[in-house]
Amino acid sequence: MVIPRRAIVFLTLAWVLVVLYPDPGVLVRSIGNTVRPRVDPAAASALAARLPDDPRQIEAYVLKTQVPYAYDWQTAGVPWYFPTAAEALAAGAGDCESRAMVLASVLTAKGIPNELRMSLDHIWVDYPGKRDTAIETAGLEIAGRRDGKLFVQLPQEFDLQQEIADQLDIYWRPAPPWRVALLFAGLTLLPLMNAVARLLGDGYGTLGAVRLPGRVRRRTAHRVRRPASVR
Repeated sequence: MVIPRRAIVFLTLAWVLVVLYPDPGVLVRSIGNTVRPRVDPAAASALAARLPDDPRQIEAYVLKTQVPYAYDWQTAGVPWYFPTAAEALAAGAGDCESRAMVLASVLTAKGIPNELRMSLDHIWVDYPGKRDTAIETAGLEIAGRRDGKLFVQLPQEFDLQQEIADQLDIYWRPAPPWRVALLFAGLTLLPLMNAVARLLGDGYGTLGAVRLPGRVRRRTAHRVRRPASVR
C-alpha cells in the first residue's frame, strides 16, 4: 500500500518528535519557560547568602562552580531544555539557560538589578558593570528585557557560517549515537517503504495486464466497429 504524501510528512514529524522528545511535556515546558523565564530568588536564597555582593564574582562562581557547563543531552536527555532555576540548581550543571536562571535568581535574591538577554543560540544575564564577551554583546541580541519591557529585534551582527557551526556543536554533536541512528533509521524507512510499495504496484499492473502498442489498439478498435446499417 502506497502511503499518501501528507501521511508521510505527518509520520516523519511524529517520528522526529518521538525520538528527540520521548516525553513531549519536556518540550512544552521548555517553550513555556522560554516565553516566561522562571527566575526564582527564593530557590537561590541559600546560595545567595553565601556569596559576595559583587555581581562579577557571583557570575564567576555560578559559571565555574555552581553550574558548570553541560549540554542538555547530558542533563535532560533531550537536544534542548529550558529549566527553572530550581531545576538547574538541583541538576548542578547545565547549558546557558540553566546558568542564566541561577545567576539571575541569585542576583535578584541579593537585590542586584539584572535583565536577561538572548541571541540566536545563547542566553545571558546583563547587570550593572557587565562586560561584553564574544558571545554576550548587544550586537547579537534578538530578545530580552530592557527597563522591564520585553523587546524583540534582528541581530546587528550575524555570521551564517558561524551560526551553523554553533548549532551543530550545541544540538547535534553531543547527541547519543544510538539516538542519531534511531532517528535516521525512521527517516529512511518511511520513504523506502513507499518506494517498495510503488514498485510492487507497478510490477503487478504490468504483469496482470497485457498492454498493446497505441497503433494496435487503434486498429483493433477500428475493426470491431459495426457498420451504420447493422446498428
